[in-house]
Amino acid sequence: MSSLNTALKIFKKLLDRGQLDRDGDGDLFLEYRNGEVRSILAQMEEEMEFTIVEAGSTLYLVPDSSNGLLGFVSKDLREWIASDARLLDSYLLCYIVMVMLYLFYGGRNRNPKQRDYLRVSKLLEELDQRLGLALLEQEGAAGLEERYGINFVKIAELWESKQDYEEKARKTKTGTILNTCRLLERHNLIRLVDNEREIRCTRKLDDLMLNYYLSDSRVEEIQAFFEGGGEAHA
Repeated sequence: MSSLNTALKIFKKLLDRGQLDRDGDGDLFLEYRNGEVRSILAQMEEEMEFTIVEAGSTLYLVPDSSNGLLGFVSKDLREWIASDARLLDSYLLCYIVMVMLYLFYGGRNRNPKQRDYLRVSKLLEELDQRLGLALLEQEGAAGLEERYGINFVKIAELWESKQDYEEKARKTKTGTILNTCRLLERHNLIRLVDNEREIRCTRKLDDLMLNYYLSDSRVEEIQAFFEGGGEAHA
């Protein structure tokens, strides 16, 4: 088999499943270490705007943020939420994911993972606190908006407009969190357990966060974003 054919087989596996495991595809996993195969895949990464991440015995395909073909765009998120969802709804979904990841991986030590599980009620409490502060300290929220290009006040207003009793309907706070979690669960990044009261990370999420997304500089930026002194702690 030529190096090109091998590279295409690896890419197809990654495209179909999002990952390639040594246990299930040992030959292709070993071929990934072939210099010619790696060179072809590197060209594909550059041209098609994705990155292959190697984490232990698994390869993952990660679309670049600008990749509208392989990655998510706001239209995809709105369609996931509801047929009548607005752009603001997709921003809230993204913010919920950001807070969730911070609670899991916002540690300051060499291994930034802080916990193995997260109660949905704890995530709701954290969102209430942070978005409540954004409404109370709108001047600080405006500073964050200018820096990060995210309108935290509008997101906070949308969040506060939702009913806060613990029901799973889409328009409640709990329902909004669970809908966000189900999207991540669909991509094998988390699992909802204990009758959807608890969130647990998958190995895939651990691998991607600890081997790709959380470089030292990214950890510092995340900590500054959520712990910035003097500003609304959105």
